[in-house]
Amino acid sequence: MALDDDGLFQWPEIIVEAGLVTANPTQLVTSLVLDDATDGKLNTGTLGVGVSWTNITEWVRTFTVNRPATREQGPLWNFQAGTLSMSLDNSDGRFDPDNLSSPYVIDGVSQIDVMVPIRIRANFNNVAYNVFYGYADGWIPDDVTFSGDYATLTLTATDAFKVLAGLILVTIVTEGLGDDTGARVSDILSRVGWYTSAEFSKIDTGNSVLQGTTLGSDALSLIQNAVDSEIGRVYVDESGAVVFRNRHSLLLDETSNSVQAVFGDSAGTSHSAGTELICAVVGRALDDTTLANDIQATRTGGTLQEVQDTASVAKYLFPRTFSKSDLALENDSDALHWAQWVLYISKQGENRFGAVTVDPLADTANLWPQVLGRKFGDRIQAWITPANVTDRVGKDCFITGITHTVDCTQFTWSTQWILQSADKYGSFLVLDNTTLGQLDENALAF
Repeated sequence: MALDDDGLFQWPEIIVEAGLVTANPTQLVTSLVLDDATDGKLNTGTLGVGVSWTNITEWVRTFTVNRPATREQGPLWNFQAGTLSMSLDNSDGRFDPDNLSSPYVIDGVSQIDVMVPIRIRANFNNVAYNVFYGYADGWIPDDVTFSGDYATLTLTATDAFKVLAGLILVTIVTEGLGDDTGARVSDILSRVGWYTSAEFSKIDTGNSVLQGTTLGSDALSLIQNAVDSEIGRVYVDESGAVVFRNRHSLLLDETSNSVQAVFGDSAGTSHSAGTELICAVVGRALDDTTLANDIQATRTGGTLQEVQDTASVAKYLFPRTFSKSDLALENDSDALHWAQWVLYISKQGENRFGAVTVDPLADTANLWPQVLGRKFGDRIQAWITPANVTDRVGKDCFITGITHTVDCTQFTWSTQWILQSADKYGSFLVLDNTTLGQLDENALAF
């Protein structure tokens, strides 16, 4: 077990709750109620926020939270739905949907059902952290009942991307000409009846202006297309909020333009960015998956804009094309700038760190706040000591994916962060910025 300086075991208070109502929940008068003839109409209400939470922590055995992202090309990342897989002690049958003696039965109806809200929180040293918020996919009793009538059940859940992907917006006459990307995201969220409170929507003002939309697809695809046209980021955070970060956020937000923590294999080493914290694994990569030196960008209804880097083509022997033909940008000039931004980021192969794995029990006082508190877009620095290499290697990276693997019975916790290289993100020219606004020092950001 991991002990602090006083010889005490340090483990956060984990709180797992489900929206298993034990009484009628209080809903807003404008709440959207699925399958209700009056309150079930789209565009007439908001999804109910009056969740009555039931604490089920006592029965949690293990859980894995996975909030993944994959690289498309250059600065483009595809953030996928966050998921939860949790093993529950079901020896008394309380989570069995067919058990009408369960404490989660109201008026003869089991509350064990799909789309029940699920959230995980943690408290450490009197600081509260969110870990996951989503909606139940299913409650699946295990096929085997063990000796002593011990039984388990697997609860799976998915975050709000499941809601957005599950609703198709019908085709309309073109609307929203001249919207910035943030306004477009907010408009689509409003159309699907998403929560209106700032707690569940964290939307930047966009850096790009978009052409009008006729909708005609699922809400998630429409949002992702708008955000890709911006070269921004959209994801669901650990509190359940839909987050849109604009293109300049990695350049200007404090948590992204300055190192928030340093990790490596030589704990205690002092660096200009901070003191090195111990990590279990740093995954390295040098491959051509991020390389593109011929960028072909076309906005819907526009003309192809193509840019190449001749030095990169010569170095890597052949052109490597990345093409996108459905940009929602308002004019061809913006499409050209889009292509130039992607080219700048992707024209070189990246010798990068792909992931960092942290075991918080290795240094509980310092690492619990890190594994519980780090967010997408946070800039961290990682260091490794390669075999038979004189100098240590350090790189700045952005966190783009988070996975927690937890066993509450054995008190084990492992966190892995998927990383994006931050090498090119200290070198853009940003007007009126004291660091990034120096002429002849930085590449032009649009």
